[in-house]
Amino acid sequence: MHSTEKPLDAAGLIRQTGLKCTPARVQVLELLLSQQEVLSADEVFEKLRQLGATLNFSTVYRILENFTEKKLTEKVLLPQSRKYGFLVYTFSHTHHLICLGCHKVVNLDGCPLHGFEEEMAKKNHFQIVGHALELYGYCEECQKKGLPR
Repeated sequence: MHSTEKPLDAAGLIRQTGLKCTPARVQVLELLLSQQEVLSADEVFEKLRQLGATLNFSTVYRILENFTEKKLTEKVLLPQSRKYGFLVYTFSHTHHLICLGCHKVVNLDGCPLHGFEEEMAKKNHFQIVGHALELYGYCEECQKKGLPR
């Protein structure tokens, strides 16, 4: 994105994927765009209800899955809860630190797997087409609260 371009709004992002721009989809994406942490489908549903939305859970879940298919959101495993969480796709190759306490996400600069990936592909005669890296732990604020326990 050039510095003179304005960032797209939720409706614009949805239209870019070819999905129909519905009020429900806009509500879900606007919520995710406003967050700094990974949210499970349950948490998205609850936050939308608190904001006055009248969507049912199955609609929210279906929207999140559609967004993930269209690369609007990323789906990451939250290992302690054994649930998946969703965050807005960054449109670039990123890796994440994910706090198990508050679900805050920190994007890592660069790719620490680049050389390793090439080495593994060559060694195993394997054509690698992509990878994901999420590192789980506790952010500074959660550590101050005594997590992990």
